[in-house]
Amino acid sequence: MTHTPHKKPLLDRPAERLLLLTLTLVQFTHIVDYMIVMPLGAQLMTIFDITPGQFSLLVSVYATAAFAVSFVAAFFVDRFDRKHVLTAAYAGCTLGTIACALAPSFALFLVARAIAGAFGGLIGAVVLSIVGDAIPFERRATATGAVMMAFSAASVIGVPAGLYLAAQYNWRMPFAAVAGLALLLQVAIWRWVPSMRGHLVARADRPRPLDTLRQLFGDANQVRALLFSIVLMFGHFTIIPFIAPYMQLNVGFSDFELTYIYLVGGSLTVVCLPLFGRVADRFGNVPVFVGA
Repeated sequence: MTHTPHKKPLLDRPAERLLLLTLTLVQFTHIVDYMIVMPLGAQLMTIFDITPGQFSLLVSVYATAAFAVSFVAAFFVDRFDRKHVLTAAYAGCTLGTIACALAPSFALFLVARAIAGAFGGLIGAVVLSIVGDAIPFERRATATGAVMMAFSAASVIGVPAGLYLAAQYNWRMPFAAVAGLALLLQVAIWRWVPSMRGHLVARADRPRPLDTLRQLFGDANQVRALLFSIVLMFGHFTIIPFIAPYMQLNVGFSDFELTYIYLVGGSLTVVCLPLFGRVADRFGNVPVFVGA
């Protein structure tokens, strides 16, 4: 019986932990940066004197810019050291967040959100690529799970904290706080994220992005799965951005009381996601999805 030899780990265990902590905090900040606009809806509509339609544009421009830039970047981003890509993308997202905190008008705030989204869209993909390159296979799933916990942390800690700052000071403070943390994390990226150039050596062995796209869109099953995901997310984000404005403008919640909604919702996410994962492992994905 033969055994496939293990590749020598790129990092020792302490360095791995510092890398994962850095990547998790990077994910945390850019997720909070994306999510915080939605619960600030009532304040932004009042301060900028904009309609709900214009507010929805503020939410969608981030995702639209992220999609456009990420799609284009897919054709050339693998030509560069992953550390350099992460540094550049995170710097661009941070500059966009600083611009959000300083924006004096709706138009400039919209541009700032587009800048943050354009660079923010690359961050998640690069972070997962770094995990895949730096962490040995036998620990990769655990490492990926740790990094993905940033979403739960953003829901439970980041968004409620941002709303608290907005209630105590003003709407600019959450963006300023995220930008300040991001500037500190640039030092952590420089210090604890190693150079990632192994994929450049193996580049000839990988399929070209255009070939991957042809294969994807040539498979009817994959196309249906993508369309289903698009419709599902369309339904979610038709409602989610307007929960906070509705609760404030129609129900009468204060800015401070709104933090409890996101704190409770985020906490339930942390509890329920692992629970539903175990249920899906036992009974199958389809029954659990239909029930949900």
